[in-house]
Amino acid sequence: MIGKLLLLVIIFFTGSILLVAQPIKIATYQYADNNRIQNIQPFAEHIKKKYGLETIVKSYPTVHAFISSIQKGEVDIALINTFGYLILETSDKKYPMKPVLTLNVKEDARDNYKTAFITASNSPVKGMADIKKISNQIRLVLVAEGSTSGNLVPRLALSGSGIINPEKEFASLQYAGNHSLAIEKILNNQADLACMGYTEYEKAINDSSKKSKIKLIWLSPEIPLGPVLIHEKIDSSGKAIIEKAFFDLHIENAAAIESIKAGWSEAKQANYYIKITDSYYNSFRNTFGKKKDMQRILRQFAN
Repeated sequence: MIGKLLLLVIIFFTGSILLVAQPIKIATYQYADNNRIQNIQPFAEHIKKKYGLETIVKSYPTVHAFISSIQKGEVDIALINTFGYLILETSDKKYPMKPVLTLNVKEDARDNYKTAFITASNSPVKGMADIKKISNQIRLVLVAEGSTSGNLVPRLALSGSGIINPEKEFASLQYAGNHSLAIEKILNNQADLACMGYTEYEKAINDSSKKSKIKLIWLSPEIPLGPVLIHEKIDSSGKAIIEKAFFDLHIENAAAIESIKAGWSEAKQANYYIKITDSYYNSFRNTFGKKKDMQRILRQFAN
């Protein structure tokens, strides 16, 4: 059946491809002041030049705005984070896309994508067990509602420590807006406990003026990178072309894959795209103990 979005005629003896009909919409979401359009634009230009596919590149202001657009079927290729994907899978609202690829992290990578819990260096909190004891005295700061390392993983970790409802069990809970600002909240005594991606914490401790003022009290296991989703109405030929474009990108256009990686700090130790299905995320789903805690948190943000 011919998809509504595109018609691909593959001429095998020349290897050339002709695209007819509407352009493919490649979309992602904004982080802080980076809408990431410049990060994914080189890939869009690559598949136009290599395969003749006309594209439109779009960015949504938040993960949840991106999710809404995906649920409405407005996106053909989506580069989404892990939390956003799990929300899509949990929501009662169906969406017409499937996870197909993700960036492969190098085998020798260390501390690639993790969550860090930090406090002020003089804080009485020394570990996760201390948080539960005095949570009603602690001002908690997270990164953003749609953040994997700055919201989902912190909530999972806290749940494992007996803190089921952070909004009620802490003295206060606020979102900093980005990972760097979460650290600043500790440095400026505007929060007592901050959770953010380890990469940003690593940057902070490379600054001697900051290193002496903060301490790490917990570090999560590795978090899998988010998937590339492809719309189901793209036919098998079109899907095969898009997959090949991602698979070969590190060979055919190294600058384009480096541009994508530059938009996501958690992708810094990735090297190429690999094929996946939903089961790729099962180990992460089971990392933090009770499945019901994961489902409860996901549903809190899903609808």
